[in-house]
Parts: sequence; structure tokens; C-alpha cells
Amino acid sequence: MGLFRKSPEKIQQEAAAQAELDRLTALTPPALAAEILPAIGSDDLKQHITGVRVQDICKALMGGIKVPLMVNTGLLLLPVKEGLQRLEHANLVMQMAPGVDQSTKWRITSTGEQALADNNVAQLLA
Repeated sequence: MGLFRKSPEKIQQEAAAQAELDRLTALTPPALAAEILPAIGSDDLKQHITGVRVQDICKALMGGIKVPLMVNTGLLLLPVKEGLQRLEHANLVMQMAPGVDQSTKWRITSTGEQALADNNVAQLLA
């Protein structure tokens, strides 16, 4: 066995992460935005009163899949930013003041929470 041979579990993790990344990056901007809103409205991310960074949203979109270093989730940054812009234009999320690290942070609005409750996010983004 070679020193750098991957275990079957590692190979499976990598494949699952890459498949989810491929699925997310293939979505249209409105479809991705419709997946971003439940992520940003989740209890996990809503607890951050000052908002969450785009990287936090990308991680949430990966659904808890352990992402190996071989999978470049940085490819999600631009599509997620575009999705956030669509959500912002529909008044479903809002930008928060930059934090100490000067990164833009996002938070779901009350309109966004109502859209999730009413299950009509896709209609509002159309």
C-alpha cells in the first residue's frame, strides 16, 4: 500500500462533495437563490445576529458534507453572491454592515422568513 493511497471512505467523501458542488454550480441563479434562502434562514445561520459571510453560506449549502481539500468550494462563491443579489432585490435578505474583518455579511429579512413559511420563495424570485 502506498503512502498516499486514499481510503474508500475518503474517495466516497470526495465524490459526494464534488457531486454536490457540481449540482449547485449547475443551477440557474434563481434556482440557486431558492436554495440559499433556506440555508441562510436555518437556525444554524440565523443565530449570527451580525449576519453570515458568503463562505458560511457556501458551507451550509454543502449540507454538512465533509469537503476534502481536493474539492474547490471556492467555485461556489460567485454563484452564491449572484444568488444573494437576487434575494436582496426581492427583499428576502439584506446586507449587514461589514464586521471587523471587513467582509460583507448577510441576514434573512422578515419577508424572507415569511416566504420560507409560505413556501413561495421560487415564485417571489420569478
